Amino acid sequence: MDRLDILLRTDYPPEVCAARLIEQTDCPQRTLFSFSGYKGEKRVLGVVSGREFCLHKRRYWRNDFGPLLYGRIVSEGRSSRIEAYWGIQRWTRLFMRVLVVFSALIGIPIFVNSLYQLLGGVPIVQGDLYVGLLVPPGMVLFGVLLPRLGSLLSLPERAYLIEFLERVLVAHASQEVQGREWRSTLE
Repeated sequence: MDRLDILLRTDYPPEVCAARLIEQTDCPQRTLFSFSGYKGEKRVLGVVSGREFCLHKRRYWRNDFGPLLYGRIVSEGRSSRIEAYWGIQRWTRLFMRVLVVFSALIGIPIFVNSLYQLLGGVPIVQGDLYVGLLVPPGMVLFGVLLPRLGSLLSLPERAYLIEFLERVLVAHASQEVQGREWRSTLE
């Protein structure tokens, strides 16, 4: 069970929360004639589908590893509970997994052969041995650290989106710790 990153409570019913989110966000439609690459002028881009939403801050630079806020609005009588978690785009996650696996599959034999040759074995690989010792682990390390770097560069966006939800939905943070047993259909 994953944990929730954000748990807010508001006095608005779910339908009003969804309408306010739609009103305060731009739909993420790509365009050529915009510095951010998206249509509209609002600072937050979002998709609201029923009681689920996906939000991210408008960026004027490319960061596919930047956080997306996936959430849902749960009814609690006349009020609502907003449950949300951070994630990255599905295709970015898949691409990085393929890159790391491909780097490992190609790099491990090159690394092992270079190490064997360096330790006095029969020459199998032509060229500089240190390239075979440094590049394969470097590629795997690059594949592991790049998403973390992209997420680190976007830390201010997280604080902005939390403040955005609190302001738009007139919500306050809940102190209870809850696990997440759901996954957004917008992911």
